[in-house]
Amino acid sequence: MPYTNPASYDEFMGRWSRRLAPRFAAFAGVRDAERVLDVGCGTGVLSRILLDLEADIEVIGVDPAASYVEYARRVVPSPRARFEIGAADALPFAGKAFDASLSLLVLQEFADAPKAVREMARVTRQGGTVATCKWDFRDGMPMLSLFEQAAEAVAPEALARHRAERVVRPTYDRLEDIAALWEGCGLTELRTAVLELSLEFPSVEDLWLPFLGGSTGFSAFARDLNRETGGAVAKRLREMIEAEYGTSEFMLTARAWAVAGIAAT
Repeated sequence: MPYTNPASYDEFMGRWSRRLAPRFAAFAGVRDAERVLDVGCGTGVLSRILLDLEADIEVIGVDPAASYVEYARRVVPSPRARFEIGAADALPFAGKAFDASLSLLVLQEFADAPKAVREMARVTRQGGTVATCKWDFRDGMPMLSLFEQAAEAVAPEALARHRAERVVRPTYDRLEDIAALWEGCGLTELRTAVLELSLEFPSVEDLWLPFLGGSTGFSAFARDLNRETGGAVAKRLREMIEAEYGTSEFMLTARAWAVAGIAAT
């Protein structure tokens, strides 16, 4: 089942998250905050960065997956951090309990994004920051796009079925859409940013092997499809990458949308 193997996820998408988290934290601008909520904390990537910002900052991370909460507790053993099981649309905290509430790369996972954002605003003090950051999955995550191109070439019908079976919910796949969500939830003084970062891959295997961990629905589909096609998807992926970048190390650049607002009441 996806989202039950945090160590595998850390190898698959975590390498991107670790590059993005410092830039998102800098954009959110929470250096003066004393108590910060990390919504959908996952493996604790953002929490680690926040703890490094100031010596007296306290971070509370919440995530609905117990395995991820346990993983975060192990890899972020700071006494200034606490991790709890909790849902974004029903945060187990009193109103105005935090100086800032942040969510990194989980907006697309919220079953009811407006309710989750209103909850983040509710638990943030007046004048505090509520911010999010989300990959541009449409055009800004080439690692995933390359796989889909390979799958399209090898097994187009299977890829079409996978796309049709995805959970249908608002994707907020444009910066303007996320900003409109923030504004609609009563947040003010909106700021937006496009965050880009590059990651170097020593080989095709370095890119491909973490897919096989099946840590997300997408990577589980990739793993299973490659098995069903007798390795044809991986073969096609290699051919595409070598045609584009050659046979040595190569670099991919990803893009994320970031939005921040101020809790008005």
